[in-house]
Amino acid sequence: MRPSSSLSILPEESQLRGHESPFKSRLGQDFNDAASTAPRALRALARIVDGGLCHRCGSCVGICPTGVLSVDVEEYPKVKNLSACTDCDLCVKVCPGDDFDFEGFYKSVHGREADPTDTHGHFLSAHVAHSTEPFIQEHATSGGLVSQILIHLLETGQIDGAVVIKSSDGPLWKGEPIIARTKEEILSGMKSKYAIVPTNTVLSQIREENGRFACVGLPCQIHGLQKAMALDPKLKAKITLTIGIFCHAAIEHEAFRVIWDTLGEKAKLAKKFISRIGKHPGAPHIELADGSHYPVYYGNRSGYRPTSIEVINVLYRLYTPERCMTCFDALAEFADISVGDPWLPPPEPGVNWYEGWSFAMVRTSRGQDVYRRLVESKSIVSVAVTDKEARMCNKVMSNEKRWRAFRVIETQRRQGKPVPWYGNLSRDLPRHNGKEFIKTEIHMLSHVFCFVPQVRAKVLRFLLTHGYWLFWINNKRRRFKVWLRDSIYRVLSKIRGRT
Repeated sequence: MRPSSSLSILPEESQLRGHESPFKSRLGQDFNDAASTAPRALRALARIVDGGLCHRCGSCVGICPTGVLSVDVEEYPKVKNLSACTDCDLCVKVCPGDDFDFEGFYKSVHGREADPTDTHGHFLSAHVAHSTEPFIQEHATSGGLVSQILIHLLETGQIDGAVVIKSSDGPLWKGEPIIARTKEEILSGMKSKYAIVPTNTVLSQIREENGRFACVGLPCQIHGLQKAMALDPKLKAKITLTIGIFCHAAIEHEAFRVIWDTLGEKAKLAKKFISRIGKHPGAPHIELADGSHYPVYYGNRSGYRPTSIEVINVLYRLYTPERCMTCFDALAEFADISVGDPWLPPPEPGVNWYEGWSFAMVRTSRGQDVYRRLVESKSIVSVAVTDKEARMCNKVMSNEKRWRAFRVIETQRRQGKPVPWYGNLSRDLPRHNGKEFIKTEIHMLSHVFCFVPQVRAKVLRFLLTHGYWLFWINNKRRRFKVWLRDSIYRVLSKIRGRT
């Protein structure tokens, strides 16, 4: 038996999550136990991860000045170089999953008080747009606006690089963050990526290099960027533009492993995963060795196949990560420019979503300056939308995410579970009214399998092998709903004009 006075030696590489993590103190351990003598910051980080508060955004890895951290196969932070830890606590301070002062950062970024019930947040202008470069418009997920912004900034010397997500070499469905320094590298980051990606790990490269950079990220990653820039003025000076991507939730890797399994022998022949082919909403394909494309969902069927969005909406209800359930920023409120798919009626007769358009909310003065120069250089075609039209876009998704988060936070708080701290807002979260309460409860019920992870793989496998007609019926429902929405809007626009 080891003497109680001896000191355990922790390995240089080890996990922060799980029951066997050496960084978690347990009841009855003495002071000389390894977990008790580990760096305080790493012990705190282990509690954040195990408490379900980790976004897996990569901010803690990116800000570490001595390279202590990396990520594991599920993108959680792990220790790779323990002896380099100086216990500076930056990894904990930068974490947006544990603590994000919503109202404080809102005032800092936008110069005004936050309204936590406003699902769209503050913006100066809103537009639908697409790139004027044929290759970008054809191959982008929607209108190629994000890629065009980054290429314009790079080619005009306003940035030296841009943080984007390219497809991984393996597993093919994963994304990999890079600093793109050429047009070709920016183009490699086209197409939406739905799996969890620790984008902010590349902050370590930005901190070490000279130059100016643009960063593209999901709302939680933008939160991490805001905290990192507040902690490091040099980093703040280097990041000249942030572009936020609309987000309902990320999706756990297990979902894509199940999807990959359903492809059988085709998966072994795949050379590339393309998240969406075809415009709004498109469908995922794999590229085979001979260059041909094979649909990921129901490739053996002719005619209708489920679109990316139709299947993603199922995946959200099965595989939304724990921390995403308590995040209420759907439209990247803290970015300079927020971009997503245009889920609203076409504002003008010449706008056809199936030709590829992006929806953008310009939130800050520097974002406005970049967007204006993009229009002046004829790099994009842009159509302004009114405030009311903008607030129609992604209304259902952003409303669901916001009230779901408030509901889950309140429930977990009553149960004594860890919840994220959103500053003063956490003391007085908005309350549901009767209609919103009912909608949120229905929405929560649809996420029941997120809380019962033992069976969700079976549910997904069943849907992807035997659920074809369920997807078909849902497709008809969605198409009718969109047709009705657009028809009503056209009639009202003719009567009263655009509002």
